[in-house]
Amino acid sequence: MKKSFSHGFTLIELLIVVAIIAILAAIAVPNFLEAQTRSKVSRAQADMRTLATAIETYYVDNNRYPPMAPPTSNFFGGPGGTFIGPSVFIEGRQTISARFIWLTTPIAYITSVFRDPFIPANVGVALNPDGTPNLQYDTYDYVEARTFSPDNAYFNDSLGRGSALSSGAQWHVVSAGPDLINAFGGGHSGQTFHTLGMDYDPTNGTLSAGDIVRIGGGPGPIINFQPAYNRVTGEWNFPGS
Repeated sequence: MKKSFSHGFTLIELLIVVAIIAILAAIAVPNFLEAQTRSKVSRAQADMRTLATAIETYYVDNNRYPPMAPPTSNFFGGPGGTFIGPSVFIEGRQTISARFIWLTTPIAYITSVFRDPFIPANVGVALNPDGTPNLQYDTYDYVEARTFSPDNAYFNDSLGRGSALSSGAQWHVVSAGPDLINAFGGGHSGQTFHTLGMDYDPTNGTLSAGDIVRIGGGPGPIINFQPAYNRVTGEWNFPGS
């Protein structure tokens, strides 16, 4: 009578299986992460389209774009005011998310303030170029050029920056982008911000540097100097660029 024996996998067979799993994981994980990034880019772009519609509708109703200073800030009380207010997302913090309250109250041009999908969840804010948290930037950066122009009844910017802060347009909205760094759309804050604030382009790599930026309202008031990147004219015209 012949006996039948059952046996398990040999060490070589187990090593082969492990190697196959490792190869499949090496292929699948990067593709999964890339898909996540592409999804966030699409969401940021969709949010910006909605915000653009809301901002332009606000203009139609009020004959001016939403001010950069939040209605909940101390900006309108006189000199020394700030361009931030109580955060929509972080209790007890003064941040830029309050700028979008103009679009939710008292008329709901948008139903709620959007969260930039590229804000790291474990930090809650965008990053500075050195990787430290940028504590004021808890969502998309909204900048309106008239706030920094001499014809603003509330604030006369001594530097006359105007649309030097809003990519050459009347306003811009900026997402930190996949590099997680909010470089203000390439504003004039210095050469580092100039470079990191270029337009994000996935053809340079899904996780490449650059902000996702949407502009609106046509050319803004440009007083003393141009922004690092004038998206209205498509020109780099920051001094020394």
